[in-house]
Amino acid sequence: MTSFTESRAGLPDDPMHAGSPAPDHATDPHPEPPPSIAAGFEVRVQYASIDAGAELAPIVRNPNVGAVVNFLGVVRNEGDVDDVIALEVEHYPTMTEQALWSIVEEASARWQLETIRIVHRVGRIPLGQAVVLVVVAAAHRGAAFDACEFLMDFLKTHAPFWKKEIRHDGVSGWVEAKAHDDQAMRRWG
Repeated sequence: MTSFTESRAGLPDDPMHAGSPAPDHATDPHPEPPPSIAAGFEVRVQYASIDAGAELAPIVRNPNVGAVVNFLGVVRNEGDVDDVIALEVEHYPTMTEQALWSIVEEASARWQLETIRIVHRVGRIPLGQAVVLVVVAAAHRGAAFDACEFLMDFLKTHAPFWKKEIRHDGVSGWVEAKAHDDQAMRRWG
């Protein structure tokens, strides 16, 4: 459920947020992966668009990979009325990446994986554009499918991102957590 409040921040006529320019901290270095994480695993939080083809290309060329599973989450109109024009995604730099690395570490301990790549956008993201890409590669499809679902369930319930729907009339509302996402996460123990 989305609760709407009267706010014009982030709308095209708002010079502070038009086009969602990257703030000064957008070029801050991302935290390094934990020592237990293998090469080929990547976490990225970015303001730039996600090019799924470019992200997948080097992964499918790995000769040890027999299965590549990916999830591409796209901004959709989830409001009661068909008038959502964008999603504004916020995060805490460094803290968010550390949380993502933590779940990558857990997934790599549960399944034999060749690659995990999580790319999550922040800032103002227009309707129809990608918000998140999760790619998991493994020798076999079972591990790749399970790990991808596990990672997405974590992202929906525990990753420190905050999302606000922006409507064409200038009203915005924070996106609230959904019970079915919590239920999906519980299956992983």
